Amino acid sequence: MSIDLGLAILRPGYHGQRIAVMEHPRGISRQAIKHFSGIDPLREPQRLNEAFRRIAEVFEIDLLWGGGLPTSAALPDTPSALGYEEIFDWDDGQTIKRTREGLEVVQWGIFGAVHQEDGRHFVHVPKPRSVDEALAFEPLQYFPKTVEQYRADFAGQYEQMLQSVGQIAYPLPHHYTTCFHWPLAIFGFELLCEAGMQEDRFGRLMERFAEVSVRIATAWSQVEGLRGFIFHDDLTMTSGPVFPPAWYRRHIFPHYPAIFAPLRRRGVPIIFTSDGDCSAFVKDIFAAGAEGLNFEYLVDLQRVVREYPDKILIGNINSATLAGGSIPEIAREVTRCIEIGCQAPRFVANIGGGLTHTMSVENLEAYLTLRRDLCRRARPTRV
Repeated sequence: MSIDLGLAILRPGYHGQRIAVMEHPRGISRQAIKHFSGIDPLREPQRLNEAFRRIAEVFEIDLLWGGGLPTSAALPDTPSALGYEEIFDWDDGQTIKRTREGLEVVQWGIFGAVHQEDGRHFVHVPKPRSVDEALAFEPLQYFPKTVEQYRADFAGQYEQMLQSVGQIAYPLPHHYTTCFHWPLAIFGFELLCEAGMQEDRFGRLMERFAEVSVRIATAWSQVEGLRGFIFHDDLTMTSGPVFPPAWYRRHIFPHYPAIFAPLRRRGVPIIFTSDGDCSAFVKDIFAAGAEGLNFEYLVDLQRVVREYPDKILIGNINSATLAGGSIPEIAREVTRCIEIGCQAPRFVANIGGGLTHTMSVENLEAYLTLRRDLCRRARPTRV
């Protein structure tokens, strides 16, 4: 692992001696943290960052999805609205807990994540009561910050990300609700589907959401030292697109070039992330200006490698196999992915969805041992 390798893969022409690795380790279990770092974060919360740094080193992580490593647990008298920095003891078997401010969260490693119902996770924003209310929604009422205000926030966040990691890896910041995910996060899945069918009004609504994303992208483009960036939109489900592909090409993809533009002008490579089977939109994503794509096992890796060998291609290892598969099944999955992926020089090994508490120590050990070996033996080839 190294920040140097993480940065090298973000530049064109990489032909290094090891396949790079990107992971999101925040969701790893308490048992796995103790096993791989030797630190129990519930008993020694002051060593939280040390524990996650050790994990990043052991797992040879070069790029971190979405930002830095956890730094310190929220103090007992500190508010923890979303639960991200509050450590919970999930060993009692409970599936839902409450933060100190009373918000319901589900397990995410040793932390909590907002209890999502129907895809909603902007719980501070009231859910519209009807389709008409949804279509009349004004994003700036709830996300009113100017570019200058966002820039000040992001500069501080970026500095904290870098400090949390040191020289271990490069932390890639992200914008989670690029375009399609805005109404999903606020309305929920069913109301989004109803509103999306009202195409004339929905088009104007998406223009308003895109305006906020352009502000956010502009602010990030002005943060000193930024070397790469992730835009996230869960465009699809495991079965594919929610709406017909033509609908996305009318209402979503036309906004991407303007959202990506501030970072592209600064020469910051953009990595786009989507869950589900986004095969139908790979061409659209790259045409909009993305330099890389982070995708799940549902996308045909061989096809993407063949058609886009010069791009940063991240992922394709099935998290369900890591969580519930046998050791031989894990070996087949990791081998498949890396042996195909290595045909693209800028391929990056990655488990879709990150390292999670559903993955046993035994399965993680098997994955890590094999992945370490394959990332050295399966040399990136010149295409």
